[in-house]
Amino acid sequence: MSHFLWVEDFAGNTSQSATESVFGELLNNQTIPNNERAVKKLLNKNGILVKDTFMGGLNFVRNPQRLLSVDYVILDIDLIIESDVDIDENNYLPQILKDYYGYEPQPTNKTADERSFDKAKGQLMPVAGYQLYIELVMALGFPRDHILFCSNHAYEHEELRAAFKKARIEFPQPFSKDEKAKVQAWVKKRVEEPYSVLRRGILNVLDDIEGNANIDLAEPFKRDVPVNKDTFLEGLRFMLNSPRIPSEDKRQHLYRTLCDYLTKYFDRFSGRDLYRGKYKKNGFEIGVPKEYSIPLYFVRNWVAHNILNNPKSEFLAPDVGFLFTLVIKGMFDYSSIEGFKLLYNYPVVNDSDLQTCLIDLQKRHYSYSGQCEIFELIRLKGERNWNRNLSTEDFVAQMYASFLFCCVELKARTKVKPFTDNMIKREGSGYWVNLTYRIDYQRDNLFESLKSIAYHRLKERNF
Repeated sequence: MSHFLWVEDFAGNTSQSATESVFGELLNNQTIPNNERAVKKLLNKNGILVKDTFMGGLNFVRNPQRLLSVDYVILDIDLIIESDVDIDENNYLPQILKDYYGYEPQPTNKTADERSFDKAKGQLMPVAGYQLYIELVMALGFPRDHILFCSNHAYEHEELRAAFKKARIEFPQPFSKDEKAKVQAWVKKRVEEPYSVLRRGILNVLDDIEGNANIDLAEPFKRDVPVNKDTFLEGLRFMLNSPRIPSEDKRQHLYRTLCDYLTKYFDRFSGRDLYRGKYKKNGFEIGVPKEYSIPLYFVRNWVAHNILNNPKSEFLAPDVGFLFTLVIKGMFDYSSIEGFKLLYNYPVVNDSDLQTCLIDLQKRHYSYSGQCEIFELIRLKGERNWNRNLSTEDFVAQMYASFLFCCVELKARTKVKPFTDNMIKREGSGYWVNLTYRIDYQRDNLFESLKSIAYHRLKERNF
């Protein structure tokens, strides 16, 4: 879920009413306490960080790591300004007052200095939210459309509006807290924005992994050329360092770049071994949960051979979230799907529908008579000398299909027939075995969740 910074001073003991006006719908009718401390605690649990003074907001936005922890900002306009040394240890406030509000330090006259300081502070207070806006947009490059002004004083600043116009800076449209429907619609749209949900979900998982010493790389990623855990996580953060929502073209480029980066370590597997849930290298063998590695092994091959960039294989946020969840489970044995739940409003798939889906996939896409290994058939879909329709193939759907076929295992039937004469000459003595796909139910809770997602995404992609 998207995270918010809310700079709001709750003037006049309005913590309950202000929270209801701005975040009532997001809180989903949870009881809002009539106590400022309890309100802040409730908001924090729901991804809303509250700063109730100008300096609190300023210190937050000027801290790169803290600013990275939020996606959107809501600003009150008239804010309390405190200037204690403990609050302003970086001496931010005097510099702002001197640069913009006429403060003239008087080092030899304490009384005159305090008078000048208080006068400048009095000028800043009624427009403090706009000062934070300038900090965010002009100094820090925070996207303008990720900021909302929400104040009971929303329409009292004609002079400031004129100043913005004179400086040729677009004046941010404020909302009054009384405009509850507009404010909550703005919040709802941002909460449900797919890219923001995806980005915040990934960053939260990175925080969890970095903050828990017990979460370590799985054994296959420590062998041969070990993965540098810190470098891997830092690279993901770098690609997601801005909350700005990319344009459609740039977003598609970012999604494919993320998929390239996330799957690059899965080329250490051998397909034939992986189909059987094994990792073998240099005399070492270990079992691996193939459902969390086979789709990534395929995506890695498709990326490496530059066939994942056709129009049919476009990624959406739910697809990247799915792939990321597989990667984190495969590399760290860590389940992360909860952070992306707003992307997946799907009912649980029942066994009958799943069976019908698998049969349909088999008939329409994987019925080549010369090969019975379903995963090898999926791999061949990405071979230029085997598949003449690469430009129209939906490889994102192939990723989901490869995951769903991990639900089944091959079982031999009792009836057999000999090889043909030609086969005997080429391969030696042997016989054909009729095979049955049997759904295997022994999987963990994450697999069950992902199974429903894969099923519904295939339906949505009309595969």
